Amino acid sequence: MLKDHPTMCLSPKYLSPKSQQTCLQLFKAQTYNTKDIQEQLHLVRLVSIDDSPCVYLDPKDKLQIFKSNNAICVALQKHLTKEQK
Repeated sequence: MLKDHPTMCLSPKYLSPKSQQTCLQLFKAQTYNTKDIQEQLHLVRLVSIDDSPCVYLDPKDKLQIFKSNNAICVALQKHLTKEQK
């Protein structure tokens, strides 16, 4: 379910430790439905992990990242920045 709906991973504090680990693995391996995250990003322009900002789209639709120590956020940032190039 997380693979098809990775936006659930954006609130890991509400997930079990096993689900949090699954989210991290999905983002690191880039084996998730990227359309789900892209739609979220274009809709709200800011993606946060729990309450910490992770990535956002600036007014020119250029992806910007926030410095983060959250492993899920860092994995997501790496994939999204790679996808933008």
